[in-house]
Amino acid sequence: MSTVNATFQVPENIEQGILKGFLERVGGVVREVGSKKVVAWLREAYETGEPVASNTLSLSSVSAVSSTLNLAVSTMGFIIVLKRLGVIEQQLEQAQEVFQTIDHKIDLSFYANFRAALDLAINAFTMNNSETRKMSAMQAINRFLEAEHHYTKLIDIEIGNGSQVADKYLSTLCLAYVTEVRCYLELEEIDTARRRLQEGAAIIRPRFEKYINTLLTSNPAAYLHPSLKEQVGLKRLTKVYQWLDPGLDESDVFEMQRENLFKLAQNPEEWTNSLPQAIRVSKGGTATPTNVFNDLAKQSKKFIEGLPSMSKMKAGSPEAVTPSPETEAYGRLPAMMEIIERMVEDDNRLAMYESEVGTIHRLGMGFQEWRQLAPSSTAQGNGTDLIYITVS
Repeated sequence: MSTVNATFQVPENIEQGILKGFLERVGGVVREVGSKKVVAWLREAYETGEPVASNTLSLSSVSAVSSTLNLAVSTMGFIIVLKRLGVIEQQLEQAQEVFQTIDHKIDLSFYANFRAALDLAINAFTMNNSETRKMSAMQAINRFLEAEHHYTKLIDIEIGNGSQVADKYLSTLCLAYVTEVRCYLELEEIDTARRRLQEGAAIIRPRFEKYINTLLTSNPAAYLHPSLKEQVGLKRLTKVYQWLDPGLDESDVFEMQRENLFKLAQNPEEWTNSLPQAIRVSKGGTATPTNVFNDLAKQSKKFIEGLPSMSKMKAGSPEAVTPSPETEAYGRLPAMMEIIERMVEDDNRLAMYESEVGTIHRLGMGFQEWRQLAPSSTAQGNGTDLIYITVS
């Protein structure tokens, strides 16, 4: 018989393993780097119903803390999804105000249907009658399926256009699959939940890859420009490429970009002219809509102003030199890297949900049993905010 232990305290050997590179965190899973054997699952602890952001195991990065998905599917409840959906919708509404100036319309019509489906699911699982409960849950599932089809089509269109909002639709699609899966888990249909996670990953992963390659631009060596060394650097770029191809290391990534570095130096205009809409600088030199609704806009602005070329003054004039389109494009790359990392983090978490559901099935546990796993009373006062689950 398997024994399940749950504590808040992440053991020192786990922490040291990650720091020394023997172990790695992928989504909500800690696993061995070489064998990919799962060592532990991580789950956010809650205070007043909200997940507490963690600074343990390098989870305090922007991509980890602001990820659309929680570390564990068991903490991805309908109320949380509803709040995350509201944030995405608000961001798109703010972007729409800017897009109107370039005659581009953002599709916000289906978010009301998605919210209605969430309300239906919330009500379904508060019902006492099992038949009524299942019937209402299936109605909600049908609406989530409609949302999946709707946003998949939107994503394909926006990625094809190199759009500034494709990542928001991708986040929405992730939420649609998670809520569908959560319904099956609440109904204790573990096998169906696992199958739908697999099918969702097969649909979402290629679209993440396509959009990330779009944001890496026609010449990814741009992210290695000397002026970006404090913001991006080879290490962060390598992590993205390792997500695309786990067999790569920093040397491999550098060799891939060696020739690109010279191309970028020889003909920077070719790179600037090939930029996707998500990064492109408008003719008037104004900010693209991407950064208008992104909190990273302020970071980009400060970065541009801090470039050496911007510290120079015109001869006999107190006015700063106007940044070139190339300079502004470089200034937006740190923000683009943050978006890329958030998408990688969301994809990792979605992929690891399957591992979590598979473990529930292997242990012969019900979803409610797994969800209610809690640390012992002696472990609750240590101040950490992750639940660490091992199976022995």
